Amino acid sequence: MPSPRAGLGSRIAEIAAASTTKVSMNIRRGMFRLWLVLSILFVIGVGVISYGGIREEFRIAYTDWDGLAERYGGYSLYPVDCEKARGTLGADYSRDEGLCWYKTEDFRRLYPEYKDVSNRVLSEMLCAKAGQPLQHVHPWNQVMKTAGIAFGVPLAVLAVGWSFIWAISGFRTHSHIGASR
Repeated sequence: MPSPRAGLGSRIAEIAAASTTKVSMNIRRGMFRLWLVLSILFVIGVGVISYGGIREEFRIAYTDWDGLAERYGGYSLYPVDCEKARGTLGADYSRDEGLCWYKTEDFRRLYPEYKDVSNRVLSEMLCAKAGQPLQHVHPWNQVMKTAGIAFGVPLAVLAVGWSFIWAISGFRTHSHIGASR
């Protein structure tokens, strides 16, 4: 407490120094709370926007396409180099894009050496031989990328904001900090 002789000017300076420190502390707390609310909203927004695409990737990745084709009367086609084709064009296979395409039953009948290979492995192997490897969908990779964006952006904003506050607080004089204690 200043002496009564100190005068009005020094008392005003002391009050101003104390209020500046309190305001800056409230600004820091308020900015952190604002960052927290905006970060939660950002994470929710990224989740909502990304949900449909990620769900679709999981559906594609975990669907048994051969089983689905059998259930609904469809069929899978296996590509073979036409120079190695067996059977009759039009009856056993069709020709398209420089390859001969066999239905599963026709391929199994004409190529008995593949009888112990599952349809899935056979499809992958024949597509790779034909130069058209199957593209696999990895939905967990997309989940990790989305989570990285959803949490990485707010953390980067926090780091940049904190560093700005830290840098700006370096311009304060020590007398203001000491006066608030």
